[in-house]
Amino acid sequence: MISVAIADDSPFTCKLLASYVEDGGECRVVGLAHDAQSTIELIRREAPDVLTLDLQMPGGDGLDLLRQLADEPPVSIVVISGVTRLAAAITLKALELGAVDFILKYTPDAPVSRASLRREIIAKVKAAAAAHPARRAAPAVAPVVVPAQAPARATTRAVTPPDAGGIVIIGASTGGPTAIGELINQLPPGFGAPCVIVQHLPATFTAPFAEQLKRRAKVPVRVAVEGDRLEPGLALVAPGAMHLLVRPDGRIHLQKPAPKDFYRPSIDMAMTSAAEAYGASAIGVVLTGIGNDGAEGLKHIRDAGGECFVQDIASCIVPSMPERAMQHAGADVVGTPERIGQILSSRRRAS
Repeated sequence: MISVAIADDSPFTCKLLASYVEDGGECRVVGLAHDAQSTIELIRREAPDVLTLDLQMPGGDGLDLLRQLADEPPVSIVVISGVTRLAAAITLKALELGAVDFILKYTPDAPVSRASLRREIIAKVKAAAAAHPARRAAPAVAPVVVPAQAPARATTRAVTPPDAGGIVIIGASTGGPTAIGELINQLPPGFGAPCVIVQHLPATFTAPFAEQLKRRAKVPVRVAVEGDRLEPGLALVAPGAMHLLVRPDGRIHLQKPAPKDFYRPSIDMAMTSAAEAYGASAIGVVLTGIGNDGAEGLKHIRDAGGECFVQDIASCIVPSMPERAMQHAGADVVGTPERIGQILSSRRRAS
């Protein structure tokens, strides 16, 4: 049974979240808190597996509270976030400070139903419980391991890439904003290939995420727009809630998701289109996350003769995406995001 604490200044929201969390029968709510001090006391008293945390509570700044919780009994934190751009920026900072994931607050005009929100809350609480807090302090550099057995490459087909430097497609979900930052920060000015970043995020989060990456990166980073030309050293972030496809002419096409599409944006679709456009010059990178997005796309890159990079399990907040990518496509390189960035940097310098 997963023990969960809920911190929110609204008693109504606390009760609603509690009912959602306990709905699946695998979680038990051990306490509610309505301000910063009572949240700390609750964590000390109950030592829950997971804390759902509203960053806008009386008695202290939410980010300061996160810093304080780092000194308390280990707990995996899921942030309850607003939908505004300011709320998105604060939530992304919370992920940098160690929160495992976030859930958007329900509003009457929200694009998801209450039933979908309930399923998301249960899934993310369970994933957070499985994400040991110690993983958030994983060593910056870990050994690179080439798997002993990786699925064999299919016969590669000749493809003339739009750019001789190839392309790097980076995909991530839960834990991804921090992992992507660690990777991108290793790329030098003059990096010799375009990068496409596909992170599962709501639409309002994409611009703050790109800005967050840009502040520390040595390469330019911005949100992709329809028709963007892929240029060496430019990192383009797929807009939230839109699929990004790489066209054979080296430009970006954005596509509205179908109602059935679960992952938005889709890592599989971005990688598959890159494999078709760039062939053996494509590189796919699958980082931390929930689910299996990226596994099929990485397989397409392998079959086209490209290279496959996967984050090592020990440094993942949630390892299911890398695990499934390894099972389905194998990997040429396994390592921490920082190490992957260093290897890419050494191989893809502009001439």
